[in-house]
Amino acid sequence: MQFRPTVLETMAAALALGFSAHAAHAELVGSWTVGSGASSSFLQFEFTNSNTYLYEVRYDGSIRGDDLLSIVAAAQPGFFSYEVISFSFGDALFGVAIGSDSDEGFGTPPDYLDYWHYWTRESSESPWAASMTGFADRVVANGSWDGWVFNSNDAPALVPAPAAATLVVAAVFARRRRR
Repeated sequence: MQFRPTVLETMAAALALGFSAHAAHAELVGSWTVGSGASSSFLQFEFTNSNTYLYEVRYDGSIRGDDLLSIVAAAQPGFFSYEVISFSFGDALFGVAIGSDSDEGFGTPPDYLDYWHYWTRESSESPWAASMTGFADRVVANGSWDGWVFNSNDAPALVPAPAAATLVVAAVFARRRRR
């Protein structure tokens, strides 16, 4: 079963570009809700080509950042994949592929940027912060965000949560109907 964004999600993604705070080049390619449960956290990926993907991951109970990846991979086999390499000091995200976008690496000279930089924020109102905890150790909370940016020290672009983007689209349609 392949997941494709609805027309509404696609339109919301286009509007979300107007909310992007740091990267004028970032493009929200897709936004999905996966998993099930009473809680949800967000998982955002930005590739070298500036394509950005956003997932709302639903769950119950206590989970960690690496569980978010597992839930998405289980929901979108053949579309979303990732590779983790374990070291004595912890796990490292080596590669991510979403649709036709794919990046992998651990930081090679001369810039040492070609790796997945891990960012977190506790809510959509909080600023992004470089994570001081590995994703396998980070306990996520309802409403929290985990962001991954490849080949850049910049924080992830600010994009509205899927529900907020849907509200923006609904407001645009309501305004058009009144005219």
